[in-house]
Parts: sequence; structure tokens; C-alpha cells
Amino acid sequence: MLVVVAILGVGVAVGVARRKRNPFTNPQFVNQWEQRMRALEAALGWRFVAEDQGFQERVPQIGRMLEADRSRVRFQLVGAWRGVPVLAVEVLLRTDNTVTTEYRTYSVVVVPRPMPGPWVLISPREDSVWGIFEQFTATGDPAFDARYEVRRKNPAFAGALLGSGLPQALLTDPRAAGVAIAFDEHNLAAAVPAPLVQAPLAHLADLLLDIAGRVPWQALPRG
Repeated sequence: MLVVVAILGVGVAVGVARRKRNPFTNPQFVNQWEQRMRALEAALGWRFVAEDQGFQERVPQIGRMLEADRSRVRFQLVGAWRGVPVLAVEVLLRTDNTVTTEYRTYSVVVVPRPMPGPWVLISPREDSVWGIFEQFTATGDPAFDARYEVRRKNPAFAGALLGSGLPQALLTDPRAAGVAIAFDEHNLAAAVPAPLVQAPLAHLADLLLDIAGRVPWQALPRG
């Protein structure tokens, strides 16, 4: 009998803990979240959608690093910014250690890449999430390497991309602080550790489009 009571007690404790971890079981939180999401839609001109928008297929490298299968992509916004199609998603990333399982929320804005090519990831050095799969490559720019890590598939493409003045532009742009920027094969993405209703989505979209406009795509290696 004591064993049964102990098991029931553990089950209740786990259930309470899960409810505490999941704010969407709280009606008041859900109502506030819906209001903020509607305000976000109105401010950006984007719309909330339930249908899967293929985030992992659009940016497979960044999707893989965030383990962003469909079960982890919680919310999606679609629309246009400065005449360019935009997708914004909220991803729940599971981070395990030897003691506990924890979750971190990331928001990612995705826009089309003007010209397809090899992938490059530029991520904040202080955010260890991006170092799980590939080792970073130093660029030789002390100021840039102190703030960012670069991971790439094609050294020639990455070298030409970074030689275009992009590091200096990111270092002096306040919108890039704490932002991971992915040149995926067909799209560009910017990711920050924050939920959608708190992330600076307009700034991220502007940042990506400004980057897309300053990169000399025709001069970069395509292999």
C-alpha cells in the first residue's frame, strides 16, 4: 500500500511540475499570449498559420542544429517584408545534460537567398547551442572572432563571403548583437533565443534583407 501511495505521489508531483513548465495550461497566460500575437500580426502585417510551412526543409542546416522537427516548431507567422516573402517560427530546443532535460525557445526569421550556394553559419560565441555539430573556423579578424564563430561547408565560399566586408558590417550593426545568421543553401535565416512575441522580428527581417543586398553574390564561388 505504501508503494502505491508513493507512486501516486510521484505522479502528482510530475504532473504539477509539467503544468508549471507549460504556461499554456494557464488560461490567463493563453489569453495574454493571444493578445500579444494578434498585436504582432497587426504590427507586422504577417499572419499566424497552423499549417506546416516546411521550416526544416527551407533551412536544413539551422533546422538540424535546433533539432527543429515538426514537433518542435510551435508557432509560425507568414507574410512579406519590404516586398520579400518571410517566414517566422518559434522552435523549442531540447538541451540535455547529465542531470536534467531543459528547453530553450528560439525565434527564427527566414527570407529567400538571392543566389543558392554552400551554407555558412555565423553565430554568437556566447551561445553554445550552435557548436554541437561542427567545429568553428577562425576568420583571423580578432574583433570578429571574439564575438562570433563561423561554421561552413565550403572554405572558398566562406572566405569570399567574409572578405566582402560582412564581418565589419555585423560588428557595427546593433541589430546583429546576439543573433545567429545562417546562409543556408536556398534561404537566409536569423535566430535569437526568445519567443516570437518577444523577438525583434522586424529588425531581424531588416537585417537579413540588408545583408542580402550588400553581399556580392555574383562574385562568390558557387561550388
